[in-house]
Formats: sequence, C-alpha cells, structure tokens
Amino acid sequence: MKKVFSLLIVCFQLSLFYSQDKKVFNKIDSLNTAKEVQEFLDNDKNKINYYLNVEDRIDYDRYCTLIADSLNLNQKWQKADFDSNGLTDLLVTGKTSDAAKTIYILDKGDHFESKNLSKGQLFEQCSFSIVKDHTIEYHSVKILNRYGFTKRLTENLVYRFGEFIEENKIPERHNILEIQFETSGSHWNKSVLKMEIVSNRDVTWISRNDGFLTTGVYTTKLSKEKFKEIVDLLNYINFENLADEYEVGYSDAATIYLKVTYDNFKVKNIRDTGGMGTRGLRKLYDILDDLKGNQQWTKL
Repeated sequence: MKKVFSLLIVCFQLSLFYSQDKKVFNKIDSLNTAKEVQEFLDNDKNKINYYLNVEDRIDYDRYCTLIADSLNLNQKWQKADFDSNGLTDLLVTGKTSDAAKTIYILDKGDHFESKNLSKGQLFEQCSFSIVKDHTIEYHSVKILNRYGFTKRLTENLVYRFGEFIEENKIPERHNILEIQFETSGSHWNKSVLKMEIVSNRDVTWISRNDGFLTTGVYTTKLSKEKFKEIVDLLNYINFENLADEYEVGYSDAATIYLKVTYDNFKVKNIRDTGGMGTRGLRKLYDILDDLKGNQQWTKL
C-alpha cells in the first residue's frame, strides 16, 4: 500500500511539473535594483540599442508628476514574459538628454531585442507604463494636433505581431478584398509610394522616387503566410472602427492613406498625417513598407 501511495505522489508531482509553463532563469531575473538595471543596459555584451539613465524618480514637469503620483509609480522598471517564450523580459523608464523614455527588452534566447515604447515629445507630453501580467497599461498625455490640444489616454498593450499594439480581446473577421496603401512626400522625405494588394495575393507597386527601384509600375505575388499576416493584423486592430483621420502636433509631416475594401464591397478610408494613428496601424505600415525590399518585383 505504501508503494502504491508513493507512486501516486510521484505521478502527481510529475503532472504538476509538466502542466506548468517551463520557466528558464535568465539575466533579467537577477536584476533587483536600479543600479543593476543600469549596469545591464550599459553592458556592451547585451547590445541594448538605447541609453537611459535609470533613477528612482523621473523628473517630470508638475502636471505629469501629479499623474505619475496618482498612478503610484514607485518603480521605474518592471519584469514580465511579454512574448510568452518562457524568458523574463524587462520594461524600463529612464531619462535621456531630451526627456523620459520607456523601452522594452525581450530575451530571445540567444540575444536581447530592445525597442522604444514611448512615442516622444512631438507626440506625447508624458507617458507612464504599468505591467499587469503579460500586458502593459500605458497612460499618456497625447498631443492631438499642432495647436497644442492634448488628451489623457489609457491603453492596454499586448505583444502581438512582433510589436506592442492595442489589445483586442475579441477580433472580428472580415473578408479583405483589397488594400490600398499610399504615402505622400514631406519637406524632409520626398519619397512617395502607392501599393495595392488584392485578395488573390497579387501586389502592384507604383514607384516614384522612393529610393528602391526606378520610377515605374511593378508587380509581385505575396506568399500565403505574408498575406495572412496582413489580414490577421487588419482584423486584430479592428480597422473598421478606427478613426477616419489622425493628426500629429507638428507641420511638414508626410501623410499615409489607407483604403480597405472588405466584405460586400464596404470601404474604410483612413488618412493618417504623420503615420502615428495607432500602434496597430504603425505596425501595418511597417509590414507594407517592408514589402519593397523583401519581394521579387517584375516591372510592367
């Protein structure tokens, strides 16, 4: 009877072990103080792309300090497994020569991937990040336009499609028939682009001074995987209910025009001056723009 009981205990322990997520201890797990976080960022071996001065308290202006205090932001760095690969990642806010900046650092196993989370002074007066489980509760004072109007926003961000984007717990599914993506030039960037993707995965690219190919019309065909990525992202960001127009708080910004034809020939048009509409939209723009250099194009 004792042997049977002992065997049952062992089986129970093994079932607990294999039912739990595998957690691997890494460098980030060992960080316990602001000084240790600073040393981790400054270590050339970690290849972190950003310099931050990590302190116990960020020197915001009076208005932003009141918001930070109301959120009880006592610690400027937090840990979580954002990309669900079993390795602890890091979110840290620190000072730069310009203003406070928040970055996230993902442990990819053989390297660290670091990216900027905050949008900068041109777009936000200030921002604050709070880790909750595997998501980020992102508070910001957004600059709505060039006239100085601001709005306080709270967004739940999740790591999807290789970026932190706005969480959508119940994405809708639409039949995407055609996507048109066009960029206008600006004072600082004269390149323009017009690209059309249809549901059979054919792509037409009208190139005009974009720095990749000579001016002309080019075609290619997307892989099933790439087309699915674009469609899945469109559905996840709930494109149908996004605003029709977005604007940034500075002049001479390039404008992005997005037109999606879907379902029974419904049309959604988005005009995004500055390309800062939503994080999900910016990820979509990046994917579409990257097609220029990642496809084999045929000139018509």
